[in-house]
Amino acid sequence: MEQNQDGRLQTFLDRETLFDLVRRERFARDQRRFDVMRACFHRDAYVRTSWYEGRGGDAYVEATRTWMGNAGNSKHWVFPAFARVSADRATVESPAMIFNRARLHGVEVDFHVFCRFFSRAVREEGDWKLLSFEVLFERDVMKPVNPAEPLPVDWALLETLRPSYKFLAYIQSARGVTVNPDLLGDDRPDGLEAFHAEEDRWLARGS
Repeated sequence: MEQNQDGRLQTFLDRETLFDLVRRERFARDQRRFDVMRACFHRDAYVRTSWYEGRGGDAYVEATRTWMGNAGNSKHWVFPAFARVSADRATVESPAMIFNRARLHGVEVDFHVFCRFFSRAVREEGDWKLLSFEVLFERDVMKPVNPAEPLPVDWALLETLRPSYKFLAYIQSARGVTVNPDLLGDDRPDGLEAFHAEEDRWLARGS
């Protein structure tokens, strides 16, 4: 009985540590605490977002530093909700929102992206590190800061973009970034199902 209680306590501690890791990484990123952000990632981490895809925690942090210098600073709210632990491996999925104020064709706009962040994590020498970071897109919205101004978008073009991240892809295009049209999103449930199945297989292998 005591051993079972110890196991439940360790699972609880691991889950809370992972939730703290996920929150800390995004907070550090938003506040330009790149030293703290770097410490959250495994050296071999794989990261894929609307503007970046690559391997290596340090490489992603440095790319973020450059990106934020050029494109401004979006913010993130993260609500870690679902962690699964298998020995020294774990996965964490977190409802999240990305929000940003930008200028599009001379009009100041706010846009919000509703999504989930998904990460693999591994424990090395007692510390959990993020081994991956992916965005699972749900939907997004955009509006002019001044409601009297029309939203400066090409609606015909917008309709050709993925519904789970069409405004994000549109504004990234205006910044000169071509967004991958095959990112993970709720509008393609088969792709999400295959993604989660692979993550389950990775987790089941333990360490």
